[in-house]
Amino acid sequence: MVTLTKKDKEYIDSTKGKLVARGIFDHLPVMERMFGKGAPEKVEKEMRRLGYGINFSETKISDKIPTSSYIAFLVTQKYVFNLEEKDFRKIGTETAKLSFLLKFVSKFLVSLEAICENSNVAWKKYYYEGGELHITEVNKEEKKVTAELRDFVGHPVHCCYLEGYFAQIMFFVLGGKVTCREEACPFKDGGDIHRFVITWE
Repeated sequence: MVTLTKKDKEYIDSTKGKLVARGIFDHLPVMERMFGKGAPEKVEKEMRRLGYGINFSETKISDKIPTSSYIAFLVTQKYVFNLEEKDFRKIGTETAKLSFLLKFVSKFLVSLEAICENSNVAWKKYYYEGGELHITEVNKEEKKVTAELRDFVGHPVHCCYLEGYFAQIMFFVLGGKVTCREEACPFKDGGDIHRFVITWE
């Protein structure tokens, strides 16, 4: 039985906005692949008990759901499957490989600059309301891109998920070894932005 901490609840309930349900549907096959058949049902059952229920069978891919429910979805997985930060990075990577978002941004994968210019448009394909994603630096010489997520709370496990997700998206553009690490985080430094630095070799 999952028990959320006071901080878990605070982060979940402080996350505002709407998410297009395709974000969850991209994630479900990854969950089954990693944790076995029936894994989504285990999470769904615990979420319902915790008061953040999402009925996967009755939700349509185009539905708008509270982003807080999606954060609860990730946090519940942490406890159901005893996950660590590295596990959420892997989930983010694997979900990106299957996502609708990559099909959308594939139109723009002609250059690093093009995908960076369209970062917030792509973000809004999932996070319909809430949060803004902006690229603040593109440095080809240093092989570094800096992205800032603003006006978004989330949860530490969501930060790890995004590290894996962003790294995979940039891999499709750049190839080779791509690394994404969050270098500024409200949960660690008390600031108001999530800053991700993506580097490649």
